[in-house]
Order: sequence, then structure tokens, then C-alpha cells
Amino acid sequence: MSEPNSTSNRTVSPRNAGLYRAALQQATAGGEVLMGKLIASARSSLQTQESASRDLRERDAFAESAAILRRHEQQLCKSFPQALLKIFTAPEGPKKGATVSAVDVHFDQLELMDESQVQSTVTLARVQQSANLVTEGGLAELNTLICSVLGMERVQPDANVLRPESYVNALQEVVEQTLAPHTMQVQWYGAMAETLGRELRILYAGLIKQLRQEGVVAATYAMPQGAGARRVTNPQAQVGRAEYAAVQSNLAAALNEAPPPARSKDPALLTLDKLRKLLSGELASGAPTSRVEQFAAQFSRQYGDGDAQDSVINSYDSTFPAALEALTEMKQVERVVQTLEQRRGEAFTAPKPQDDSIESVRIQLRKGVRDAAQALSLEVVTLMVDNMAHDARLLEPVREVIRNLEPALLRLALVDQRFFTDKQHAARRLLQALSHHSMAFDSREAAGFEQFYQGLLSVLTPLFSAPIDSADIFEQKLETLQHEWNSSTQATLKDREAAVEVLRHAEARNLLAESIARGIEARPDCANVPSVVIDFLCGPWSQVMAHARIKEGAGSEAAERYEELIPALLWSAHPELARANPTKLTRLVPRLIPVLREGLETIHYPAIRTGAFLESLMLIHQQFLRPRAATAVAPATAPATPAPAARVRRVQGSNPWIAPEEAAASKFVALEGVSIMPEQLESIAPPEEQAAPIAAAPEAAAVLEMPLGSWVEMWSNDQWVRTQLTWASPHGTLFLFTGVFGATQSMSRRLRDKLIATGKLRLIANHAFVDGALDAVAQVAMRNSVDTTY
Repeated sequence: MSEPNSTSNRTVSPRNAGLYRAALQQATAGGEVLMGKLIASARSSLQTQESASRDLRERDAFAESAAILRRHEQQLCKSFPQALLKIFTAPEGPKKGATVSAVDVHFDQLELMDESQVQSTVTLARVQQSANLVTEGGLAELNTLICSVLGMERVQPDANVLRPESYVNALQEVVEQTLAPHTMQVQWYGAMAETLGRELRILYAGLIKQLRQEGVVAATYAMPQGAGARRVTNPQAQVGRAEYAAVQSNLAAALNEAPPPARSKDPALLTLDKLRKLLSGELASGAPTSRVEQFAAQFSRQYGDGDAQDSVINSYDSTFPAALEALTEMKQVERVVQTLEQRRGEAFTAPKPQDDSIESVRIQLRKGVRDAAQALSLEVVTLMVDNMAHDARLLEPVREVIRNLEPALLRLALVDQRFFTDKQHAARRLLQALSHHSMAFDSREAAGFEQFYQGLLSVLTPLFSAPIDSADIFEQKLETLQHEWNSSTQATLKDREAAVEVLRHAEARNLLAESIARGIEARPDCANVPSVVIDFLCGPWSQVMAHARIKEGAGSEAAERYEELIPALLWSAHPELARANPTKLTRLVPRLIPVLREGLETIHYPAIRTGAFLESLMLIHQQFLRPRAATAVAPATAPATPAPAARVRRVQGSNPWIAPEEAAASKFVALEGVSIMPEQLESIAPPEEQAAPIAAAPEAAAVLEMPLGSWVEMWSNDQWVRTQLTWASPHGTLFLFTGVFGATQSMSRRLRDKLIATGKLRLIANHAFVDGALDAVAQVAMRNSVDTTY
């Protein structure tokens, strides 16, 4: 297996940096004029609606909305450029903004939202979709040029902060600052959509022309195979890190595609508002009460799946007249008739599923639903399972187990809707545990996978067809699986706990040593002392003092003795003071050396480095004891002390020092990326050897904040090794990774960042699979809401 391609850090020339700043400045400067045009179009639209309305209250509402918008016009025009600048210059771009788009909405957020927030979210998503469609061609070309001036060889659409999403985020920010009624804000958003897209298209065309005239060569798009498909479950597993942003863009484009007309006319369509009502409990009210709801429930039971031609015809004839009357009142006759006819036709042609198939279970359960909440719950579970069953990160046998769990989950959804709102629900934890644990294996042939898979089958097979009346059975199955998994790793659990304890102590010592080092640097008697001595005191000796204070206490005899050495050592290395009193220096040195050796041994400082420092110190002292005539030339071993600001300490550099026995206990990985073996312990970089920080590649930014439990692949010994982040130190300077069989290795944050930046550490899964699958359901609901026109 060959070594992975390295992703070099982007370099931006001063000329390109100037072009980029100019583009941002031009877009920001035009914000005030753009907002003026948006407000003018919104006021014109509101006036048109006011004139066309025949309802007096409606007309008054439109007039009031236009008046309030006019009142805030100056404030909006002034604030919009500032909001744009804030988003353009944000470290992580507008993705941190408040706007929830079709690819950002999360399932768990819906429970906390009210109806007006959902309406606002959908309207903003429509505005963004409209702008995306209008600017599609120009934006694609602008992406290539912006990425080029940013030093990227391949296009990463999210790197272009001038994309429509930024403008929508800025628009939302300034409109919300007006504190206008929510319904009015929604009116304004909708009325501004067309103008925003048109003006952005003009802006993009101007920027493209300018950048082309400046000779900017466009970056290229990297299109992964099948990127145009709607389902992109795991783009990271299909393409490299550099192409991941492009896949995200294609996913967003796929979600923004216009759906077939029949989708927007389906009365049973899953929308964001319906999903919100399910999670908030507004739908869980028992039997339907209105005639429309009664018809909807009966319609779903009798026509939703159509398993027999005669049943469809008879039920159609007996129920349709009464339902027609109710739907006429709601002005929904035409679309329901079309849907009914469509499903009626499907009933004649659809093959009857096998009695024991998952599809058969779906049909039977849908026929028995009592209310809209149950019907929607079944739909959400089906979509969730479908998302997990198509997640390319999961091996096919695991996906098949999840498919077979669908009947049990459907039955559970009918009796316990906490499944959707409680992340700690037993069924959700079971799904998450089996999917997440399976990430330890990268193929069916991986060592240990067959045993893992057979264990899943033996425990879960009875659940596939079991009657479900509560979540208790899921809790039992989860406990059984966890007991089996824990038994297989029990032998290595103690080793991992020992490694964690060692690393926790190492970080605490390093943080205290850093504080001690700052105190030493601030001492006035450090002036004119050779830098080799200052670096030693602020490096290894600060570690010695920190170790003594942690182990024996700040006022202990050892801690006091090691602290008293500091002024003595500084005096002995001061050129003027030591030369002025050679007798004192002669008496002092024999007392210094034993204390130095004793202290360094307490932290197991490598003997070769101890010897190197003592040799340098001896040369300094010899210089002072010689006659002045012989020391006209300053020794090379005693350079001037650099300013404290120029010195980078270990903890500040995200690379704390690890003692040899700590490295052995925690399988610490050295900076060169090789696990430290006992024979390599002498090569551990000491604290005084500093290095410049490693800058992460742009496409690796999302990986840097990986949460605990994340699965990664690490390049080691010419092959990819799958492992899990199982511990991070309290201050984020040290990390511990654990493999499927309990093997551990640890590293500093600096090394982790370096591996990520060079493509030798890549993220496989950093979130809960169940949460991701439910988020995808929310995305479908969002897309449906955006596409619905009635």
C-alpha cells in the first residue's frame, strides 16, 4: 500500500491576497446599495399585495408591514454592510451563522422551534434556493477564481464566502435586529428573494470579469463519481479530503433540485412543520377530530398501500362523497383527487409483498394507525432506517441487520414516541451502539469482524419479529451486546486506564511547568545569562519543579531545594558576577551538579541530554575561571539570551514534553509519526527543542474538533489503521486513540494537527449515526417544505 497523498498547506501570494481583499471590499461596499434595492422591491411587492387584497384586515396588515419596513430602511442599509463584513471575515465563514438551510437543519432542533420559527426557516431556505438557482452559472465560475486566489488547486465551494448563503445569513441578522413582528419579517424575506438573486448575479459577473482581467487562472472542479445522485451518505468515504467540500456542494445542489410535481401535491407529504408538531407532541392527541383528519386517517388506511383491487374500489365508492364535502371546505379537492387516483392506479399494478417481508409489515402497520402522529412516526422511522441502511461507512452485513430491525422500530414508534425526542432512548442507543462499534472494521475480512457480526445476529435476531409494547426489550438487547463487547476488551481496559492516568499527570505537570517557566523568565537576574542556561531552567528544570510540587507538595523539602537552585545557577552563569568572585564559583559548582542530576532523574530525563547540558555548563564556568585575556572572544556555547517573547514553550506550542516512562506506558507517538519503542526513548525531543506550529490544511479544519468517540484512520507502518479517539486531556494538549482490540497510542495536539494537515489522519465518523439519519429526515422535510407551493 502506498503512502497517502499529502495535502500541502495553501500559500497565497501577496498579489492574490490583495485581489481577494479587493473582492471582499467591493462586495461589502455594495451592501448598502444592495439593501436599498431589496427594501424597494419588498415595499413594491407589499403595495401590490395591498392593492390586490379584498380583505380589509389583510390590506391593513400589508400597509403596516410596508410602513414598518420604511421606518427601518436607514438602519437596515447601514447595518447590512457591517453584517456582510462580519461574515466574510469570520474564521470559519458563514457556516456559523444562524440561518438553517436545507443541508443544515437538525432533527433535534425542531422540538425547540415554534411555528413562526419554522416558517421563517423555510422562507429563508427558499430565498437561498432562489438565489442559488439564479446565480448558478456565475457562482460556479466565481468559485473557481476565488479558490485560485486562495491558493487552492481544486475548487472547494464553501471557501467562497461570497456565496448566496452569506448574504442570506447577513439579511437574517439585520432584519431580526429590527424586532419587527415575525410575520412581517417573513413577508420581507419572500419579497426580497427575486431581487437578491438578480443583484448577486450582476455582482458575480463583475467580480469574474475583474479577476479574469487580472490574469487569475481558475481552479478545477473535482467531481466524484455519482456526485449528482440525491443520496450522498458518506462523501468522505468515497473521495479524498480535498474533494469533500465539492461533494458537500453537490449534496446541497441535490437537495435544492426541484422535485417532481406529484411530490408537492401530496397531502401526506412530510414537511418541517409536521415534523415539528410530531416532536412537540401537538399531533399526539388521540383520534382525529375534524372531518378532514378523519378522512386522511381512513384514506391512509384504505388507500395508502392498496393491497387488493376489490377493496380499493369498494372503499373508494363508499367513502369518497363524504370526504369530498369536507375537502371542498378546505379548497383541497383537486390535489387530493389527483393523489387518490394516482394511488388507486398503483394499487392495481403494485405486486403484493411477501407476508413476512418488511414491506408487508409496513403496510399492515400503516393500515392500523389511529392518528396523524402514528402515521408520521412510521414515515420517519422508515426514512431513518433507509438512511442508515444506505450509509456507505457501514459494512453491508451491518446495514442488513439495521434493515431487519425496521419492523421492531416501527412497532415501537406506535407505542413510544419518546424514540424521536430522547437521545438516551434504549432503541436509539442500541442502533447507535451497533453501528458505531462496527466502525472498528474496515472490511468483512477484517480480523474480528465475523465474531462481531455473529454476535449481533445471535442477540438481535429474536428482536426482528418480536411484538413490541415498550422499550424494555431494546434495553435488554443493548445490555447483552455491551456485556459481550466489554468482555472481549477487559484485558486491555486496565492498560488504557493506566495510559490515561499517565497522560493526565503529564499534562498537569506541563501546565504547571509552563507557569514556572514564565516566572523564571521574568526574574531580573536572568539578564545576560547564556540562553542555554535559561532554556534549561525554563524547560527540563521547570518540569522537575512541577513534578516535585505535584508529587510531594509545593512546600516540600525537594520542591524547595530545586527552587533554591535557580538563583544559584543563574549567578554561576552570569559573566560579570561569576568572574568577579571565582572563589565562590569554585565552591558552588560541586554543590550544583548533584542537585541537578537528582532532579533530572526524578522525571527520567534522558541521560544523554543531561550530560549534554552539564558539559555546556562546564564550558561556561571554565570560561569564567580563565584569565580575561583568554576570553576576548565570547564562547559559541553561550549566545545572548533571546527576548522572552521569541521563546515558544512546549504547552503553548501544543506539544507537551512526555517523559520516557510516560511515553512507554501510553504508547506515545513521536513527532516524526513513529510509535516510540523502548530503544527509541533517548530520541524524545526535550522541552528546550522548539518547533514552529503546524498549520492545518483548509479541508482538514472540520477534523480538528473531532469529539470523543470519533473513528479515524491513521497512516502507520505503510498501512491505514482504524482507531478511535477515546480520551482527550482536559486542556486538549494530549489525545489517546484505542483500536478494536484495545491497542492504544497517544500523541500531542501538534502532532495530531500535523497528521491531519498532511493527510495521514482522516476522519471516518464523528457523530452519532442515528442522529445523522434523523437529521437527513429533517433535511427531506425541509426540502419538501421549500418545494411546496400551496
